[in-house]
Amino acid sequence: MLLLSIACCCGCPAYWVKPMWEQYPAKAALPAQIADLSLREDARSKATANQLEAETREAHLLAEDTFAGVYASSAGKPVVVFGGTGFRLTPESDADDELTRLKPRYQLGDPQVVDTDVRGRFARCAVGALDATAVVVCTSVDHGSLTTGIFTQLSVDDSARLLDEMREQIITPEQVGSSAT
Repeated sequence: MLLLSIACCCGCPAYWVKPMWEQYPAKAALPAQIADLSLREDARSKATANQLEAETREAHLLAEDTFAGVYASSAGKPVVVFGGTGFRLTPESDADDELTRLKPRYQLGDPQVVDTDVRGRFARCAVGALDATAVVVCTSVDHGSLTTGIFTQLSVDDSARLLDEMREQIITPEQVGSSAT
């Protein structure tokens, strides 16, 4: 009975809190290259990134850091990514809220739930349009970050996979209590 009490008192809360301490705090950095995508540094891409970063900062006032970048594939297809880091208590509803926020701008349809295979991380994608071009907007949110991507000429599944790959390169969980040597 004592072991059952200990398991219930300590084990259950630890199960729910573990994703929080594994995912927060986190830092973000845009690498120059992700798979076959290269970060664009031209004036137009920088202006787009600056605008999206400012909008992200405005929409997520409690974000600790924000980021945005425009990438291009070797075939010239653009991919836009933006988001922020900071503690998120309800990442699932934050994923829904992010697509709701972006719905008017990108004329998004109904969001589709995307399986992340990571406890505490939630992803959604929706098909829409920007300047008469079909786009897929995907967002991935965990307890330490929010990452959103805008993709053209890709299916929802391919967009979700690419966002996950980009997110893994951009977002790095920091280890609490560890010291740099």
